[in-house]
Amino acid sequence: MGLREKYGEWAIITGASSGIGKEFAYRLAAEKINLVLVARRKERLAAIANELIRVHGVNAIAVEIDLCEDNFMEKLIPFVLEKNIGILINNAGFGSNGYFVNADPIHEAKMVKLNCLAPTILTHYFVPQMIKNRKGAIIFLGSVVAFQPTPFMATYSASKVFNLFLGETLWYELKQHNIDVLSLNPGGTDTEFQRIANSATGPIPRNVQQVVNTALKALGKKPSVVDGAYNKLLAFSSRLGSRKIVVMMAGYVTKLLYKKQNDSNK
Repeated sequence: MGLREKYGEWAIITGASSGIGKEFAYRLAAEKINLVLVARRKERLAAIANELIRVHGVNAIAVEIDLCEDNFMEKLIPFVLEKNIGILINNAGFGSNGYFVNADPIHEAKMVKLNCLAPTILTHYFVPQMIKNRKGAIIFLGSVVAFQPTPFMATYSASKVFNLFLGETLWYELKQHNIDVLSLNPGGTDTEFQRIANSATGPIPRNVQQVVNTALKALGKKPSVVDGAYNKLLAFSSRLGSRKIVVMMAGYVTKLLYKKQNDSNK
């Protein structure tokens, strides 16, 4: 059964102007699913929508919205009011790197709004219609850092725990309504995200095609998935030691990567 037949004709993707969100858009459009694409960069988003319309013949709507704004749903609702959204991909997010005490508190608060609050609000809005239709899919973008506290990425790793746990718990709650929920947990991926967060991709970076492949293969089969063998090993290894050892090892590795990234930017 194809994604359109299984979940419906419309999907909404946040953070769709680049990286993993953009790849999801192309993959769903290839399945003839109509798209509501949400991001801040209007011109880039419009170019993607136009290409998807031309290449795949789908209806693709570019919606310029900042999900950090308190009233973002008021702006979004007119674009989705008459759409029967069957797939919600909560992809939008950003991170930061460095000592927590040196971070801009406004920037950190926006991160929590985008990474945690926005997907909560969006999911609450679209789930009732999915329940009514007895079908739907929701994907939350977690991260491999959700599996252990990660010094120098304190707020970001904490926000990704939220995505991991929310996705896994909703997988259980919503399966009775025939709704598939997945927490997707990539590691270092070659996207703009890494550059914006001033974060290294790690020793074995993945690409967006691989990450989306992992998600679509796991959707409907499990509550969460880690992308890539190396990242699976990292996530599993966090279970082997005490919390103290796990945090110390994560801090040591992250500090090395942070220093390496800063040195390369000089």
